[in-house]
Amino acid sequence: MLINAYDTTVGKPFKVTDKVESTIKTLHVTRNLTPTKKPGVFVVTHETDLPIPIFAFPITMEGFNRQMITVYDERPFRNKSNAVVNSNEIAIMRLAAFMQHDVAEGDVVPLKNCRLMATKAFAEAFGSRLIKRAGLDVNAGLTLKVLLAYYMICIQEDVTTDLELLALNVIRSIYGSEKGYILGVVEELPKLSTLQDLFDAIRNNPVLYQLKGVEFKDFMALLGGISFVALGSKVIIAAAEAPCLFTALVYGAARYKLYAKTPLGMALDPKYNKGVLESFTKHIDYTYDLNG
Repeated sequence: MLINAYDTTVGKPFKVTDKVESTIKTLHVTRNLTPTKKPGVFVVTHETDLPIPIFAFPITMEGFNRQMITVYDERPFRNKSNAVVNSNEIAIMRLAAFMQHDVAEGDVVPLKNCRLMATKAFAEAFGSRLIKRAGLDVNAGLTLKVLLAYYMICIQEDVTTDLELLALNVIRSIYGSEKGYILGVVEELPKLSTLQDLFDAIRNNPVLYQLKGVEFKDFMALLGGISFVALGSKVIIAAAEAPCLFTALVYGAARYKLYAKTPLGMALDPKYNKGVLESFTKHIDYTYDLNG
């Protein structure tokens, strides 16, 4: 499982060009990081005097004292006086940072307890855009959603997990599909760890032949449009390979009306997610204090 979005397909170039790790170590050793309510998690605000680039994603790494730290940047969501101007995205980034710090420390329970809603949200939101693009019928559309759900399950697991069994349980909970149907889609598939892996699996599925005309760049653009954030579509695309960040985006789409009309927000319509959605948001609210 990728903890840091900076290790994803779209995140890697920023990790290098922005010299993220060395910059954060400098901030840590010079005490230019502000502690949060969660031990080990720090935030960059406009109170930091050093001229450093914006950090697009939270990052977890070893600090100067050899302890794991997680750092996220609130400057894009505050004005120069440090007053909050975008509380929604601060909460989203704060949740991503808190959750990935827990994962880095070995506590995957909060993330796994959110799996069902996050998996369905990805399959429905991204699936709806791909289905519309290719004009897929009902059967092909369900095949696509099962494949998208399988991918979201894969990126939360290591190689020792029985992915077929896990996929059967999760996908049947979401769609109620028969065991044979789900296995017909995911059986013998490898672990899908990247968006390129997912793209290749879609292209290789004979039921989804209508998607063969979609190039990888178009695939990524469609994914980047499932929601929006101040820092652009790269955050959405990176989140699709980084489960903590994606779960935080799902929470934001569920909590804040601003995202209700996006594909991700529509996938979380309470009418179609009774029980699961409430359990998802209550679990996060109980586990993490996301207030400033």
